[in-house]
Amino acid sequence: MRLRKDVLRFPEGKTKAFTLSYDDGVVQDRRLAAMFNQYGVKGTFNLNSGTFEQEDQYSHLKVKHTKISAKEVPELYRGHEIACHTVTHPDLAALPSNTILYEVSQDRKNLEELSGKLIRGMAYPFGTFNETVKEALRAADILFSRTVNSTHDFSVPEDFLEWNPTCHHDDPMLMELAEKFLEPDLASRPKTKLFYVWGHSYEFDNNQNWEVMENLLKKVSGHGDIWYATNIQIAEYIEAASRLRYSADGNMVFNPTCQTVWLNVLDREYAIHSGELVRIDRE
Repeated sequence: MRLRKDVLRFPEGKTKAFTLSYDDGVVQDRRLAAMFNQYGVKGTFNLNSGTFEQEDQYSHLKVKHTKISAKEVPELYRGHEIACHTVTHPDLAALPSNTILYEVSQDRKNLEELSGKLIRGMAYPFGTFNETVKEALRAADILFSRTVNSTHDFSVPEDFLEWNPTCHHDDPMLMELAEKFLEPDLASRPKTKLFYVWGHSYEFDNNQNWEVMENLLKKVSGHGDIWYATNIQIAEYIEAASRLRYSADGNMVFNPTCQTVWLNVLDREYAIHSGELVRIDRE
């Protein structure tokens, strides 16, 4: 009998997933969202609901930091994910727990009213957080929150409240990582790969380098073995996979969730549908 190792697959049995995350809700999101739509990729846009239409000029930027209007939100981000970034973009790690909870839960409430959708995702302002912040996010029913700490790998996070991206779009290793991500995995049971790129769309105007995103999307889009997903789609899928229930001998798997979950077991692909009990073929 061969050693068994169950390997998670993404929807439709895909081995790779690609996702993007952009912060602040600035006017350059208009061009960025259009690019995502053109190439058929999915992004998560993290918005501050208390700063719509605000215009600032920061000393470290060559361009103004100008926010979109609230009325743009539903149409601009259609087909993508809207997520929290707090009401006013504070350093959450420096705040008391009640203020943290307000900044997150009120932002969630405001964005849900604007979008008409349930919102359970977030990105940390300035990338700062601690255990108090994470506890407040749990209380606000936030499923995931992205950091600014690059992993330079394609791993699925163990803790979605510390979701470290693969890299920023200005990372010198961006295209090298894209090439590595696209390489065929010759292993008999290849691991799943998650390529996660983040940034701020105003940076493309500030650095005059929109071609960075254009070149990335040309390279990674249109591949049949890649799941192009928003952050919440990935987090909810992994959450569903974690809730699979096994029989004592491991030969039966039950899916109590509303999502189909795909597994590779002993080189055979299994789609375990909602409410289904599947028997594993032991050869």
